[in-house]
Amino acid sequence: MFCPKCGAESLNAKFCRACGTNLEPVMGALGEPLAGRPVGVQRGGGSTLAIFNSQELSNAGRDLNGHSAVAVFGTVAIDLRSDLLPEGETHLSIVSIFGTVDLFVPDDAAVWISGLGIFGNVSVSGGNLGNGFFSTMDEKPPGYDEAPVRLHLDVVTIFGMTQLKE
Repeated sequence: MFCPKCGAESLNAKFCRACGTNLEPVMGALGEPLAGRPVGVQRGGGSTLAIFNSQELSNAGRDLNGHSAVAVFGTVAIDLRSDLLPEGETHLSIVSIFGTVDLFVPDDAAVWISGLGIFGNVSVSGGNLGNGFFSTMDEKPPGYDEAPVRLHLDVVTIFGMTQLKE
C-alpha cells in the first residue's frame, strides 16, 4: 500500500509512516481490511517520491519491476541488495530534477542504463556517463540479453544526479 498523499510505502499500517495520513478509508475503499492481510512479496509497480525530503526504498520482500523513483530537490536511496533480484529483467524508472538518486546494485545483475541527461550526471562506480550538458544514454553491456538477472534503468536527470553503487 502506498500513501495517496505522499506516496510512501505503508504496509499493514493504520497511518502513513511518512506523513501520518489515516489509511483506513483507503483500505476500506479497496475492500481490504488492515488486520489479517497477508504479508509477502508485493508485485511490481508503484512509485517513490522525494520532494524536498529523503526516501528510502529496498527490494526486501517486494518486486520492484515497473517502479518509479522521483527526486525533486530531494534524495531517494534504493538498495537492491536486500533481497535477490528475480531472474529475467527488472525495469526501474528514475527521475532526478535538482535531486539525487543513489542506487545500490547487486554484483550479479547486468545493468542497462538508458535515458537523458540535461545538465545532469549519471555516475557508475565513479565514472560518468554523458557530458553533463545534454546527453542521451544507451549503455547496454555485451551479453545483457543472455544474463540471468538483468536490471534496466530508464534514467532522466535534469540538474540532478543518479549514482550507481555496488
